[in-house]
Amino acid sequence: MERQLTMSDQITITLDDKQVKATAGERLLDVCRREGIEIPTLCDHVDVSSYGACRLCLVEWDRGDWSKMVTSCNFPVKDGQTFRTNSEKVQRIRNMIMQFTLARSSNVPEVVELAKKWGVTETKFSKQEEGCILCGNCVRACTEVVGANAIGFSERGKDRRVSPPLNAEAIDCIGCGSCAYVCPTGFIKVEETATTRKFPLWNAEFELVYSKKLGQKIPRKQIEFVAERANLPIEHFEIEELKKK
Repeated sequence: MERQLTMSDQITITLDDKQVKATAGERLLDVCRREGIEIPTLCDHVDVSSYGACRLCLVEWDRGDWSKMVTSCNFPVKDGQTFRTNSEKVQRIRNMIMQFTLARSSNVPEVVELAKKWGVTETKFSKQEEGCILCGNCVRACTEVVGANAIGFSERGKDRRVSPPLNAEAIDCIGCGSCAYVCPTGFIKVEETATTRKFPLWNAEFELVYSKKLGQKIPRKQIEFVAERANLPIEHFEIEELKKK
């Protein structure tokens, strides 16, 4: 049962010299959005936990005699806190992060457009054409939402990437496509024919079947996964084989 909020949950924080009401523990990013303060972000997604990977949502937490940069997407607010969302320090660091992101993914429309919106059209860093921004949304979706744990981070430093274990075939992938759905740059591609679904990035291919129960085509492996988790017989999904064209 969802807990009812009490008066003790209501707090006051200061955003850019304006006192606003919030709920104790609420995400700072959500408070900012509710107050009409626009904060750039690439990795924030409603269906996965906040991770603060892209760093673009940084704001300045003013502690009085000193300040600290925090990622607003995963920062729980407390009563009496003060934040500056567009200070000179915020602008300088945000610009640097935006330049770095633009350099890494110089040919990704989503990144290029976001950078342009925030005044960054050029970067002093060497340009690459890497579509993955290492936000980890796909990893968290696979783990938290699906429960398949088919992909994860590998390597370190400049070689860090998302991949199946040992960079081999994603044997635990069920072909659901959740990873592609939460990817902010469209880097994870899904190729689908009448009878198959492929994920080139994960080196995985799946047979599609039609479920009369669900009213759609779906990977057989996904149905088997769901059936096992829900303790249901495969027959429950009323599967029909698909004919190759």
